[in-house]
Amino acid sequence: MMVAARPYLIFGAAGLLLLLWHISRSDRSQTTRILTSSPSETSIVSPTHSASNTTLGFQSILALSAGPSWRTRGLMAAANLTGLSIYIPPQPPIHPDLVTVFETIGREDTQIRPTHGASIAWLAHLDIVKYTIQANLDTALIIEDDVDWDVSIRSQMIRIAESVRNLTDTNTLEPAPYGRAWDVLWIGHCGEFWEKSIETVLYKDPTACPHRSYVGWAKTYMYLLPNRHRAVYRSAHPVCSFAYALSRNGSRKVIRLLGAAQGEAFDVSMMRACEARHLKCISVVPEVMHQYFPDQRFGVKSMVDIGNGQQASPKDVEFEHVMGSTENILESARCSALWGKRCLKE
Repeated sequence: MMVAARPYLIFGAAGLLLLLWHISRSDRSQTTRILTSSPSETSIVSPTHSASNTTLGFQSILALSAGPSWRTRGLMAAANLTGLSIYIPPQPPIHPDLVTVFETIGREDTQIRPTHGASIAWLAHLDIVKYTIQANLDTALIIEDDVDWDVSIRSQMIRIAESVRNLTDTNTLEPAPYGRAWDVLWIGHCGEFWEKSIETVLYKDPTACPHRSYVGWAKTYMYLLPNRHRAVYRSAHPVCSFAYALSRNGSRKVIRLLGAAQGEAFDVSMMRACEARHLKCISVVPEVMHQYFPDQRFGVKSMVDIGNGQQASPKDVEFEHVMGSTENILESARCSALWGKRCLKE
Protein backbone atom coordinates (compact mmCIF):
# COMPACT_ATOMS: atom_id res chain seq x y z
CA MET A 1 0.00 0.00 0.00
CA MET A 2 1.39 3.36 -0.99
CA VAL A 3 0.89 5.89 1.77
CA ALA A 4 2.37 9.29 2.37
CA ALA A 5 5.70 9.33 4.19
CA ARG A 6 5.54 10.48 7.80
CA PRO A 7 8.21 12.90 9.09
CA TYR A 8 10.88 11.25 11.17
CA LEU A 9 11.05 12.30 14.79
CA ILE A 10 14.20 14.39 15.06
CA PHE A 11 15.75 16.76 17.48
CA GLY A 12 16.58 20.13 16.09
CA ALA A 13 15.23 23.51 15.32
CA ALA A 14 11.51 24.02 15.62
CA GLY A 15 11.48 25.47 12.14
CA LEU A 16 12.80 22.25 10.60
CA LEU A 17 10.15 20.25 12.41
CA LEU A 18 7.47 22.61 11.12
CA LEU A 19 8.80 22.30 7.57
CA LEU A 20 8.78 18.51 7.71
CA TRP A 21 5.26 18.51 9.15
CA HIS A 22 4.04 20.77 6.33
CA ILE A 23 5.64 18.55 3.68
CA SER A 24 4.11 15.41 5.13
CA ARG A 25 0.65 17.02 5.23
CA SER A 26 0.99 18.15 1.63
CA ASP A 27 2.13 14.71 0.42
CA ARG A 28 -0.65 12.99 2.28
CA SER A 29 -3.31 15.09 0.60
CA GLN A 30 -1.96 14.46 -2.92
CA THR A 31 -0.97 10.80 -2.79
CA THR A 32 -3.28 8.21 -4.30
CA ARG A 33 -3.52 5.30 -1.93
CA ILE A 34 -3.04 2.19 -4.04
CA LEU A 35 -2.94 -1.30 -2.64
CA THR A 36 -1.24 -3.68 -5.03
CA SER A 37 -2.53 -7.21 -5.44
CA SER A 38 -0.85 -10.20 -7.00
CA PRO A 39 -1.85 -13.87 -7.29
CA SER A 40 -1.23 -15.79 -4.10
CA GLU A 41 1.57 -18.35 -4.27
CA THR A 42 -0.55 -20.64 -2.10
CA SER A 43 -3.83 -20.04 -3.90
CA ILE A 44 -4.59 -23.80 -3.99
CA VAL A 45 -5.02 -23.83 -0.20
CA SER A 46 -6.05 -20.20 0.22
CA PRO A 47 -9.68 -19.39 1.09
CA THR A 48 -9.79 -17.31 -2.09
CA HIS A 49 -9.51 -20.47 -4.19
CA SER A 50 -13.18 -21.24 -3.50
CA ALA A 51 -14.07 -18.03 -5.36
CA SER A 52 -13.54 -20.10 -8.51
CA ASN A 53 -16.08 -22.78 -7.60
CA THR A 54 -19.44 -23.26 -9.32
CA THR A 55 -21.08 -20.52 -7.23
CA LEU A 56 -18.05 -18.18 -7.35
CA GLY A 57 -17.42 -18.58 -3.63
CA PHE A 58 -20.91 -17.52 -2.57
CA GLN A 59 -23.36 -19.90 -0.96
CA SER A 60 -25.66 -19.51 -3.94
CA ILE A 61 -26.07 -17.68 -7.24
CA LEU A 62 -29.67 -16.57 -7.68
CA ALA A 63 -31.12 -15.21 -10.91
CA LEU A 64 -33.97 -12.70 -10.80
CA SER A 65 -36.36 -13.74 -13.57
CA ALA A 66 -40.02 -13.40 -14.51
CA GLY A 67 -39.94 -16.79 -16.25
CA PRO A 68 -38.45 -18.74 -19.19
CA SER A 69 -37.43 -16.56 -22.14
CA TRP A 70 -34.46 -15.68 -24.35
CA ARG A 71 -32.96 -14.18 -21.21
CA THR A 72 -32.95 -17.37 -19.17
CA ARG A 73 -32.00 -19.62 -22.11
CA GLY A 74 -28.93 -17.51 -22.83
CA LEU A 75 -28.16 -17.28 -19.13
CA MET A 76 -28.13 -21.05 -18.67
CA ALA A 77 -26.12 -21.58 -21.86
CA ALA A 78 -23.46 -19.24 -20.47
CA ALA A 79 -23.63 -20.99 -17.09
CA ASN A 80 -23.13 -24.41 -18.69
CA LEU A 81 -20.17 -23.16 -20.72
CA THR A 82 -18.40 -21.69 -17.71
CA GLY A 83 -19.45 -24.32 -15.18
CA LEU A 84 -21.60 -22.11 -12.96
CA SER A 85 -24.50 -23.34 -10.86
CA ILE A 86 -27.38 -20.85 -11.00
CA TYR A 87 -30.75 -21.23 -9.32
CA ILE A 88 -33.77 -19.30 -10.60
CA PRO A 89 -36.28 -19.08 -7.74
CA PRO A 90 -39.92 -18.79 -8.81
CA GLN A 91 -40.85 -15.13 -8.73
CA PRO A 92 -44.04 -14.52 -6.72
CA PRO A 93 -46.76 -12.47 -8.40
CA ILE A 94 -46.92 -8.79 -7.54
CA HIS A 95 -50.42 -7.36 -7.13
CA PRO A 96 -51.00 -4.27 -9.33
CA ASP A 97 -52.42 -2.33 -6.35
CA LEU A 98 -49.21 -2.96 -4.41
CA VAL A 99 -47.19 -1.53 -7.31
CA THR A 100 -49.39 1.57 -7.38
CA VAL A 101 -49.01 2.10 -3.64
CA PHE A 102 -45.27 1.50 -3.83
CA GLU A 103 -44.96 4.33 -6.37
CA THR A 104 -46.37 6.82 -3.87
CA ILE A 105 -44.85 5.68 -0.55
CA GLY A 106 -42.93 8.31 1.36
CA ARG A 107 -43.16 11.99 2.19
CA GLU A 108 -45.50 14.07 0.06
CA ASP A 109 -42.78 16.61 -0.65
CA THR A 110 -40.52 13.97 -2.16
CA GLN A 111 -40.14 14.75 -5.85
CA ILE A 112 -38.24 11.66 -6.95
CA ARG A 113 -40.38 8.52 -7.07
CA PRO A 114 -40.09 5.27 -9.01
CA THR A 115 -42.04 4.86 -12.23
CA HIS A 116 -44.53 2.02 -12.53
CA GLY A 117 -41.99 -0.19 -14.31
CA ALA A 118 -39.20 0.69 -11.87
CA SER A 119 -41.56 -0.12 -8.98
CA ILE A 120 -42.23 -3.60 -10.37
CA ALA A 121 -38.50 -4.22 -10.73
CA TRP A 122 -37.82 -2.83 -7.23
CA LEU A 123 -40.41 -5.12 -5.63
CA ALA A 124 -38.96 -8.09 -7.53
CA HIS A 125 -35.49 -7.31 -6.17
CA LEU A 126 -36.90 -7.07 -2.65
CA ASP A 127 -38.58 -10.46 -3.10
CA ILE A 128 -35.34 -12.17 -4.06
CA VAL A 129 -33.46 -10.46 -1.22
CA LYS A 130 -36.15 -11.73 1.15
CA TYR A 131 -35.59 -15.18 -0.32
CA THR A 132 -31.93 -15.07 0.76
CA ILE A 133 -33.09 -14.36 4.31
CA GLN A 134 -35.75 -17.07 4.30
CA ALA A 135 -33.23 -19.57 2.93
CA ASN A 136 -30.76 -18.51 5.65
CA LEU A 137 -27.99 -17.94 3.11
CA ASP A 138 -24.65 -16.75 4.43
CA THR A 139 -23.89 -15.03 1.11
CA ALA A 140 -25.70 -14.86 -2.22
CA LEU A 141 -24.85 -13.44 -5.62
CA ILE A 142 -28.00 -11.97 -7.18
CA ILE A 143 -27.96 -11.54 -10.96
CA GLU A 144 -30.56 -10.29 -13.41
CA ASP A 145 -31.52 -12.88 -16.01
CA ASP A 146 -30.16 -10.98 -19.01
CA VAL A 147 -26.68 -10.64 -17.51
CA ASP A 148 -23.48 -11.80 -19.22
CA TRP A 149 -19.92 -12.41 -18.07
CA ASP A 150 -16.49 -13.33 -19.37
CA VAL A 151 -15.58 -16.93 -20.14
CA SER A 152 -12.80 -16.52 -17.54
CA ILE A 153 -15.17 -15.46 -14.76
CA ARG A 154 -14.04 -18.16 -12.34
CA SER A 155 -10.38 -17.13 -12.44
CA GLN A 156 -11.41 -13.47 -12.38
CA MET A 157 -13.20 -13.97 -9.08
CA ILE A 158 -10.10 -15.37 -7.37
CA ARG A 159 -8.29 -12.08 -7.99
CA ILE A 160 -11.35 -10.13 -6.85
CA ALA A 161 -11.55 -12.17 -3.63
CA GLU A 162 -7.85 -11.51 -2.95
CA SER A 163 -8.40 -7.82 -3.55
CA VAL A 164 -11.47 -7.56 -1.31
CA ARG A 165 -9.57 -9.28 1.50
CA ASN A 166 -6.62 -6.96 0.94
CA LEU A 167 -8.79 -3.85 0.94
CA THR A 168 -10.60 -4.85 4.14
CA ASP A 169 -7.49 -6.16 5.96
CA THR A 170 -9.08 -9.57 6.36
CA ASN A 171 -7.25 -11.96 8.66
CA THR A 172 -5.53 -14.78 6.76
CA LEU A 173 -7.33 -17.30 9.00
CA GLU A 174 -10.79 -16.08 7.89
CA PRO A 175 -12.23 -18.95 5.78
CA ALA A 176 -14.79 -16.86 3.82
CA PRO A 177 -13.23 -16.23 0.38
CA TYR A 178 -14.18 -12.53 0.32
CA GLY A 179 -13.89 -12.01 4.07
CA ARG A 180 -16.82 -10.65 6.03
CA ALA A 181 -16.24 -6.89 6.15
CA TRP A 182 -18.86 -6.02 3.51
CA ASP A 183 -22.61 -5.92 2.98
CA VAL A 184 -22.74 -5.50 -0.81
CA LEU A 185 -20.15 -6.63 -3.35
CA TRP A 186 -21.11 -4.85 -6.58
CA ILE A 187 -19.53 -6.82 -9.44
CA GLY A 188 -22.05 -6.04 -12.21
CA HIS A 189 -23.02 -2.44 -12.96
CA CYS A 190 -23.17 0.09 -15.81
CA GLY A 191 -20.60 2.49 -14.40
CA GLU A 192 -18.83 3.66 -11.27
CA PHE A 193 -17.04 6.85 -10.18
CA TRP A 194 -13.33 6.83 -9.28
CA GLU A 195 -10.72 9.38 -8.28
CA LYS A 196 -7.15 9.19 -7.04
CA SER A 197 -8.04 9.90 -3.42
CA ILE A 198 -9.97 6.61 -3.12
CA GLU A 199 -8.11 3.76 -1.43
CA THR A 200 -7.97 1.13 -4.15
CA VAL A 201 -6.69 -2.35 -4.80
CA LEU A 202 -5.34 -2.30 -8.34
CA TYR A 203 -3.94 -5.17 -10.37
CA LYS A 204 -3.16 -6.06 -13.96
CA ASP A 205 -5.85 -8.12 -15.63
CA PRO A 206 -5.59 -9.09 -19.31
CA THR A 207 -9.32 -9.98 -19.23
CA ALA A 208 -10.32 -6.41 -18.29
CA CYS A 209 -12.05 -4.37 -20.98
CA PRO A 210 -9.51 -1.98 -22.56
CA HIS A 211 -10.16 1.75 -22.32
CA ARG A 212 -10.86 2.14 -26.04
CA SER A 213 -13.66 -0.43 -25.88
CA TYR A 214 -15.31 0.64 -22.63
CA VAL A 215 -18.84 2.00 -23.09
CA GLY A 216 -20.90 4.04 -20.67
CA TRP A 217 -21.17 7.21 -18.61
CA ALA A 218 -18.12 6.25 -16.50
CA LYS A 219 -15.67 6.09 -19.44
CA THR A 220 -13.99 9.32 -18.26
CA TYR A 221 -13.20 7.74 -14.89
CA MET A 222 -11.94 4.56 -16.54
CA TYR A 223 -9.21 6.60 -18.22
CA LEU A 224 -7.95 7.66 -14.79
CA LEU A 225 -7.07 4.03 -14.10
CA PRO A 226 -4.23 2.18 -15.84
CA ASN A 227 -5.37 0.39 -18.98
CA ARG A 228 -6.11 -3.35 -18.70
CA HIS A 229 -6.22 -3.19 -14.91
CA ARG A 230 -8.97 -4.08 -12.47
CA ALA A 231 -9.78 -1.87 -9.47
CA VAL A 232 -11.53 -2.87 -6.24
CA TYR A 233 -12.57 -0.17 -3.77
CA ARG A 234 -15.31 0.99 -1.44
CA SER A 235 -18.25 1.99 -3.61
CA ALA A 236 -18.56 5.61 -4.64
CA HIS A 237 -21.39 5.84 -7.19
CA PRO A 238 -22.27 2.48 -8.81
CA VAL A 239 -25.37 2.37 -11.01
CA CYS A 240 -27.41 -0.61 -12.34
CA SER A 241 -28.02 -3.78 -10.37
CA PHE A 242 -26.89 -6.34 -12.96
CA ALA A 243 -25.01 -8.41 -10.37
CA TYR A 244 -24.46 -7.81 -6.67
CA ALA A 245 -23.56 -10.11 -3.82
CA LEU A 246 -25.09 -9.74 -0.37
CA SER A 247 -23.79 -10.96 2.94
CA ARG A 248 -26.20 -12.24 5.58
CA ASN A 249 -26.21 -8.84 7.31
CA GLY A 250 -26.31 -7.07 3.95
CA SER A 251 -29.59 -8.73 2.98
CA ARG A 252 -31.27 -7.61 6.17
CA LYS A 253 -29.94 -4.08 5.83
CA VAL A 254 -31.20 -3.82 2.25
CA ILE A 255 -34.72 -4.77 3.32
CA ARG A 256 -34.68 -2.24 6.16
CA LEU A 257 -33.19 0.59 4.09
CA LEU A 258 -34.81 0.00 0.68
CA GLY A 259 -38.04 -1.76 1.60
CA ALA A 260 -40.29 1.29 1.20
CA ALA A 261 -39.17 2.83 -2.09
CA GLN A 262 -38.57 6.59 -1.57
CA GLY A 263 -36.29 6.94 -4.59
CA GLU A 264 -36.24 6.63 -8.35
CA ALA A 265 -35.08 3.00 -8.64
CA PHE A 266 -33.77 0.07 -6.61
CA ASP A 267 -30.18 0.41 -7.84
CA VAL A 268 -30.07 4.16 -7.27
CA SER A 269 -31.47 3.78 -3.77
CA MET A 270 -28.90 1.10 -2.94
CA MET A 271 -26.16 3.33 -4.36
CA ARG A 272 -27.31 6.17 -2.08
CA ALA A 273 -27.16 3.84 0.91
CA CYS A 274 -23.62 2.91 -0.11
CA GLU A 275 -22.65 6.57 -0.47
CA ALA A 276 -24.01 7.34 2.99
CA ARG A 277 -22.13 4.33 4.39
CA HIS A 278 -25.37 2.84 5.67
CA LEU A 279 -24.28 -0.17 3.63
CA LYS A 280 -20.67 -1.35 3.46
CA CYS A 281 -20.28 -1.66 -0.31
CA ILE A 282 -17.34 -2.64 -2.51
CA SER A 283 -17.22 -2.11 -6.28
CA VAL A 284 -15.26 -3.89 -8.99
CA VAL A 285 -14.16 -1.71 -11.94
CA PRO A 286 -14.42 -2.45 -14.76
CA GLU A 287 -17.37 -4.66 -13.95
CA VAL A 288 -17.16 -8.43 -14.52
CA MET A 289 -20.86 -8.82 -15.32
CA HIS A 290 -22.98 -6.69 -17.64
CA GLN A 291 -26.32 -6.76 -19.44
CA TYR A 292 -26.55 -8.57 -22.78
CA PHE A 293 -28.44 -6.68 -25.49
CA PRO A 294 -30.29 -8.43 -28.35
CA ASP A 295 -29.58 -7.00 -31.79
CA GLN A 296 -30.91 -3.43 -31.67
CA ARG A 297 -32.63 -3.78 -35.04
CA PHE A 298 -35.42 -5.72 -33.32
CA GLY A 299 -36.19 -3.05 -30.73
CA VAL A 300 -36.31 -5.41 -27.76
CA LYS A 301 -37.48 -3.54 -24.67
CA SER A 302 -36.42 -3.98 -21.06
CA MET A 303 -38.93 -5.25 -18.51
CA VAL A 304 -38.92 -1.78 -16.91
CA ASP A 305 -39.80 -0.15 -20.24
CA ILE A 306 -42.63 -2.60 -20.79
CA GLY A 307 -43.83 -1.97 -17.24
CA ASN A 308 -43.90 1.73 -18.05
CA GLY A 309 -46.32 1.09 -20.90
CA GLN A 310 -44.00 0.91 -23.90
CA GLN A 311 -44.91 -1.46 -26.70
CA ALA A 312 -44.07 -5.06 -25.94
CA SER A 313 -40.99 -6.60 -27.54
CA PRO A 314 -41.27 -8.87 -30.59
CA LYS A 315 -41.65 -12.58 -29.94
CA ASP A 316 -38.44 -14.37 -28.92
CA VAL A 317 -38.43 -16.52 -32.04
CA GLU A 318 -38.04 -13.40 -34.19
CA PHE A 319 -34.67 -12.32 -32.77
CA GLU A 320 -33.30 -14.93 -30.37
CA HIS A 321 -31.23 -16.65 -33.08
CA VAL A 322 -29.46 -13.42 -34.04
CA MET A 323 -26.37 -12.48 -32.02
CA GLY A 324 -26.56 -9.29 -30.02
CA SER A 325 -23.81 -7.68 -27.96
CA THR A 326 -22.52 -7.14 -24.43
CA GLU A 327 -20.78 -3.97 -23.30
CA ASN A 328 -17.48 -4.05 -21.40
CA ILE A 329 -17.11 -7.86 -21.33
CA LEU A 330 -14.14 -8.95 -23.41
CA GLU A 331 -15.08 -12.60 -24.09
CA SER A 332 -18.83 -12.97 -23.66
CA ALA A 333 -19.92 -16.31 -22.20
CA ARG A 334 -23.39 -15.97 -23.77
CA CYS A 335 -22.11 -15.32 -27.26
CA SER A 336 -19.40 -17.97 -26.93
CA ALA A 337 -21.98 -20.53 -25.82
CA LEU A 338 -24.65 -19.67 -28.41
CA TRP A 339 -22.61 -18.58 -31.45
CA GLY A 340 -18.98 -19.37 -30.70
CA LYS A 341 -18.03 -15.70 -31.17
CA ARG A 342 -17.08 -12.56 -29.29
CA CYS A 343 -19.75 -9.86 -29.12
CA LEU A 344 -18.09 -6.95 -27.35
CA LYS A 345 -20.06 -3.80 -28.14
CA GLU A 346 -17.68 -0.97 -29.10
